[in-house]
Amino acid sequence: MTPELHLIAPATARVGQPVPITTRVLNGGGRPLELHLQGREIVFDVVVRDETGAVVWRRLEGAFTQGILQLKMLAPGESFDLEATWTPAAPGTYAVEGIIPTDEPQPLRTPAARVRVTPGG
Repeated sequence: MTPELHLIAPATARVGQPVPITTRVLNGGGRPLELHLQGREIVFDVVVRDETGAVVWRRLEGAFTQGILQLKMLAPGESFDLEATWTPAAPGTYAVEGIIPTDEPQPLRTPAARVRVTPGG
């Protein structure tokens, strides 16, 4: 059983204004769920891509992460949030994705959310 992942971000933003981004992890099943996560504080990334698919921002760009394994239990219906802030530098439409490394070969990924950034003012 895997958790449900959701990315919460505003649909629109302005250049130069902070954009709050939340990656929500939810146990939508009927049994407790054990997650094997990395880091003393849970390691997660947020990747922002422009309309060409090029990465314009990564939360973990240049960051050092701890190789510590953390076991986290989620009861049925329980969730937790991981929060980041991105400040867009140019107008456009961006795809934003949350990524959570685990001890599995592939990380957990949210569906991408779209954020339309307009010129500041």
